[in-house]
Amino acid sequence: MCTESGGAPEEGGRLGSWRKPPLAYVVAELRISPYYSLKDVLPQLQTELRGDFPRTIEGSELAIDPASAPAPQPIWQLLSADAAHGIYFSTRSISLHATSYINFQDFAERWDKVLVAIRNIGFNPFIERAGLRYIDMIVPEGDSQPKEYLIEQLWGVVPTLGFRTQSSIWGATFSVDEFVLQAHVAAPSPQGMIFVPNFNPLQLQRPSIMHNALERIQLKKPIGYADTDCWCSVQKVFDTDALKELYESLHDRVSGLFKSMLSDKAIKEWQ
Repeated sequence: MCTESGGAPEEGGRLGSWRKPPLAYVVAELRISPYYSLKDVLPQLQTELRGDFPRTIEGSELAIDPASAPAPQPIWQLLSADAAHGIYFSTRSISLHATSYINFQDFAERWDKVLVAIRNIGFNPFIERAGLRYIDMIVPEGDSQPKEYLIEQLWGVVPTLGFRTQSSIWGATFSVDEFVLQAHVAAPSPQGMIFVPNFNPLQLQRPSIMHNALERIQLKKPIGYADTDCWCSVQKVFDTDALKELYESLHDRVSGLFKSMLSDKAIKEWQ
């Protein structure tokens, strides 16, 4: 994602209010119409957000434009002092990443501070779409299998006698009203894989669930993941109040999707 990075993140605590939450990573993202003069407003954004995000990492990413040759574009990451939250700014997107999560209300308040900072400096990008993404890790207890934490409809093909499932990945896209929901589930995931392949996390503090998953991988025991997100097309100039209300709707839908995939075993162990 970027050409520079900080040191290795430390291990953090659990995410969410469940008794044993599987949540590992959360992202709220706005896709914006290309804003190539973003670097001109970055100093003001740093000033507005420095109290919560005192660390800055600069880098670059390769921008793909069908009308021209790929070209590197600058990106910025503003990180909290404990590296549990980070803001990602690029010419095409603005996002808040978290590996520390109390509940959606707390996360929404942090995201709202970012939106208010954008409003305060008069930076009003054109918003193409808004999205909210949750990544949960399936770390079985004992000799349990990852698929046991999902409803049977997500177990995939049942192997014939003598076959052993090395990995099983399922994905689907749904629509409801103006919202699009996506789910990608691996149970078990391919050996050594923690996140879905198209996900590029920031280098934030590792939550305890990720530490547990890495330990299980070292023992060559299976794990899985559930990657759920909800987004909708916006096609409007930036509006703080409207976006705040929209993200509440995004959360309600993606939370419902995730819970609908869980087996009784998962609910009993995690909630």
